Amino acid sequence: MTKLSTKAERFWARYGYPDWLVTHSRVVGRIAEAFVDSLRSGGDAIDPDAVVLAGYLHDIGRSPLLAGDPRDHNVLSGLVLAAEGLVESVEPARRHAIYCVLDPALSPRTFADKLVYVADRRGGQAVEPLEARAHDTARRNPKYAADIERAIPLAKELEREVFARLSFGPDELAARVG
Repeated sequence: MTKLSTKAERFWARYGYPDWLVTHSRVVGRIAEAFVDSLRSGGDAIDPDAVVLAGYLHDIGRSPLLAGDPRDHNVLSGLVLAAEGLVESVEPARRHAIYCVLDPALSPRTFADKLVYVADRRGGQAVEPLEARAHDTARRNPKYAADIERAIPLAKELEREVFARLSFGPDELAARVG
């Protein structure tokens, strides 16, 4: 456990995360940690703690406490994190949903946004290949299935961009996360 995962656990408890969401959030947070820990020098500066915390809390908008709110969970996640004073984590969380790459207003812009986006593309209940995770997400969310399918090539581009700045490749991710 890291200090950030411990901080995230307090939010998960307060926001009533179900077990599946805790598992998913742990996986995505650990991937974000692996990404931050293996960044090569150069490129945009990031706030490592904000990126990792956004990885752990990116789905706070899925909290049962927010059930019935018609806004997309990623938008709600940004609003909750802002209300909680976690301002640096807002945009990476708000821009993490796979279909965000199709909307210029929500597409990941900064490298921090891209790190969280790719962490979520690779983290389901365990580390998964991007396409397998995307297809599972589409199966569970048929309302977004067509957009998810259209987003896959763009998500792969972002994945290539992220891994180009890391000291390991996509095939090593599962071993890094454990």
